[in-house]
Formats: sequence, C-alpha cells, structure tokens
Amino acid sequence: MIKFKDILDKTLLSFSSILLIMMVILSIWQVLARYIFNISSPGTEEVTRYLLIWFGLMTAAYVFGAKKHIAILFFREKFSARTLAIFERVTDILIIVLTAVLMVYGGMKVVLLTSAQTAAATGISMAIVYAALPVAGILIILYTIHSMLTGKKNKNEEVGV
Repeated sequence: MIKFKDILDKTLLSFSSILLIMMVILSIWQVLARYIFNISSPGTEEVTRYLLIWFGLMTAAYVFGAKKHIAILFFREKFSARTLAIFERVTDILIIVLTAVLMVYGGMKVVLLTSAQTAAATGISMAIVYAALPVAGILIILYTIHSMLTGKKNKNEEVGV
C-alpha cells in the first residue's frame, strides 16, 4: 500500500512539474510573440489557462495526500486522543462522500455536458479541461482511503490556523 502511494506521489509530482514547465514556456512565448515579434498568439493564453486548472487540481490532490493542507489545531489541543481518532475517521468518511458527490459525480456530469463544446481559440474540447475535476476527486479519495488504512497522520506538517 505504501508503494502504491509512493508511485502515485511521484506520478502526480512529475505530471504537475510538466504542466508547470509547459505553462512557463507558453507564457514566455506569448510575451515574446507580443512584444518582440509583434504577432498575436491567442491560443497560448487559452492553453495556459487550461493547464493552470489541471495544475491546481493535481497539486491540490498531491498536497491533500501528503497531509500538508491547512488544519485547525485548536481542536487537537482541546480533545483526547480517542476523541480525535473518532473525529479523524468521521472527517475521512465525509471527505470521501463529499468528494465522490461533488468532484467525481458532479465533475463527470460537467464533462458530459461540455463534451460537445470546444474552446474558442484552440478548438480543444472543454470536456478535457473539466476532466480535471473527477480525476482530482478520484485521487483525493484514493489518498483518503490510504490514510484510513494506514492510519498515518502527519501532525508535524500541519499548519495551524
């Protein structure tokens, strides 16, 4: 199970890195095209925007899996370890249910609704853009299930609010 998480982490980091590099290259090209070569490049702005959506959701899934998201430590200090364990279990179940409904089910509905639509400048199917929602949702669910099965909580890496 740990090997699965390691592979998933490395895959997400690699994919996110590639997306970030592509966004930087496209942004540099757009600046060069506009101010140096005096040509218009509307497709690069659109592609960069869609890459940013994928990048944001994929890195959010990774951060969620690494347990480096924001946590409210006030509650950790007020309750016993047993009560916290129950809260964590209930929270994990709520995360799975809400992510399944909102991101996976809702994301699939959006993908199906937008499958016939194309982007104005590039002609990219909007279903590809919106597919980031269910993909990120599935990844978050997988990370949550992994966390529940292994019982690992990275208390040192949480940020207090």
